[in-house]
Amino acid sequence: MTIYFRVDCGGHYGLGHAMRCRTLAQALHACAPDVPLAFITTTPTLGDIVGTDGAPWRVACFPDEWTVFEGIRPLIHHGDVLVVDEPAGMGWTEPLWRTKLRGIIPVVRLDAPWAEADSCDLLVLPGMHHSAETIERLDAAFGERLLVGAEYVMVREAVMEHRRPWYDHRAGTVFSAGGADPEEALARLYTMTRPLQAHLPTSLPFWFLVGYLSKPWKLLRPSSSDFVTGFSPLTIAQAGLFVSLWSTTVYEALALGTPTLTIARTAGEAEDAARLEAATDGAVQSLGTLAGLMRETLCDRLVELWQDAKERKRMHYASAGLVDGNGAERVGRAVLGLARESYE
Repeated sequence: MTIYFRVDCGGHYGLGHAMRCRTLAQALHACAPDVPLAFITTTPTLGDIVGTDGAPWRVACFPDEWTVFEGIRPLIHHGDVLVVDEPAGMGWTEPLWRTKLRGIIPVVRLDAPWAEADSCDLLVLPGMHHSAETIERLDAAFGERLLVGAEYVMVREAVMEHRRPWYDHRAGTVFSAGGADPEEALARLYTMTRPLQAHLPTSLPFWFLVGYLSKPWKLLRPSSSDFVTGFSPLTIAQAGLFVSLWSTTVYEALALGTPTLTIARTAGEAEDAARLEAATDGAVQSLGTLAGLMRETLCDRLVELWQDAKERKRMHYASAGLVDGNGAERVGRAVLGLARESYE
């Protein structure tokens, strides 16, 4: 029995898919330490992201999607399971899951609301941002093969270690554009907020979290380097306010109880963010899309929240208990159950 993870990172993928699979792999190893784990990728840098030295898994890299299938088939044995985590827009692989692997090995898909019922044996939708129509459609198609909701959000242990029962409304504001940031959105947020930076009191600093795979910044002045730091869950946990592009990091901030403003890349993400705002009673609040976000809108909202400590405290308390940090364990047990059914 081996659990395989098919995932890439960087560019359109970002970093969240890889980190989510890594979190699930850690939970699987904790539940079943004797079960081998392996990552299958077309991204040479994936090994650096998920880690290989001393890790309880191996990483195999292939040149392209087609050679992935040709390479993985000889490795498959009775009782193995394939976990697939791919972003929206990669639906061209759907026929491959059906014709090349489905029926040979059980397939689990993560966060793929577009999935057809015959493309996988288990569909996991972690989160609270899916529409009622989507959930109803998938429930009718998948039945018990569908796991959906906040209880399946997979948050890294490194995040949960910094969760705190208290909130400091006097702390500064942290900005993030995710782990890859192909649009260089973080630099844009820096530029948009420069009028505020000049008037910041020392007690309310801005921190810009540069993702693991982000390009070097060209817009930062040397004098601003003190405001730039590497991506850190601790920095998010200690923030008085978190501003992030729509990504899995938004759910990490929710788990940490940090009041969050999120900015979508696409109209579809903006709809997801609006639904999450409603589901969390405003613990996470949407600012619309990055393309449509005006400097004045962003700066005015930041000032409003700085001046309204009561609202930020309310956002903090609204997040309590929504993401408990046990999602990876729940999904891991479901995956192991599928593997045991296949083996038997």
